[in-house]
Amino acid sequence: MKISEFHQIFPLLSEVQGAVSGCTSLEEAAGKVLDLVMSQMGESIVLTRLFATVAHGQLPSENQKFVQRLVAGMAVGETLNDETPILSLIASRGAKPAWNDRRQSVGHVGIPLVSADFVESIPMISRLLAEVGFEMDWLGADSPGIDVETFSNLSGVFYVRDAQSAVDKQGRKIISAQDFVREAGVKTVFGVAGGFAIDRTFLALLFFCNETIEKSQASQFLPLLSKIKAETVKLIGDRAFFDTTPP
Repeated sequence: MKISEFHQIFPLLSEVQGAVSGCTSLEEAAGKVLDLVMSQMGESIVLTRLFATVAHGQLPSENQKFVQRLVAGMAVGETLNDETPILSLIASRGAKPAWNDRRQSVGHVGIPLVSADFVESIPMISRLLAEVGFEMDWLGADSPGIDVETFSNLSGVFYVRDAQSAVDKQGRKIISAQDFVREAGVKTVFGVAGGFAIDRTFLALLFFCNETIEKSQASQFLPLLSKIKAETVKLIGDRAFFDTTPP
């Protein structure tokens, strides 16, 4: 089925609890949820991914190395520490086999939220955070940060109706991977995102679609994010983000 034909997401929500029951990591649970989404709406979805903020010190070693290489030589590199939140790829599903394994991602393993300037240099992530109310001045070594209550209230929809033409205020393509957009036939990109009440973990569920999706349709996925949060709150509290054994 196509997303444009999917008028009610609530039947999908009823399946999430059973799908994630017994999962021992957010990665495992997210993978099962994305499998559900693909099984029901895969005609529209080229790629879907779930990201979560994970402290740099809690990342798998290969993820830490990726982030360290990313900031190497940049002015922000010296501010990277074990507590720096990294917007990390947790699970991925898509039309190509390689897109079904987060470990095969080339450029989106983890994005360090190390400073406002660094985040604003990445149009898609900057737009995503802005649209859910994440203030850039919360980032950086001199920032007082964000309290848990405020973080838990973060919630919203990231929406790019036309992935090929949409630009930000600086004239940059919001979806910078235009080769991917053209080759995969991506039209609309949208996501739902929000924070947990128990700590400063932030989730973002993104969809790259081969059809034009209206924002009202994208907004229907907010309850799915809420359901994922409700069913994985213990895993988040236990800091069980990644599978401990490779596939």
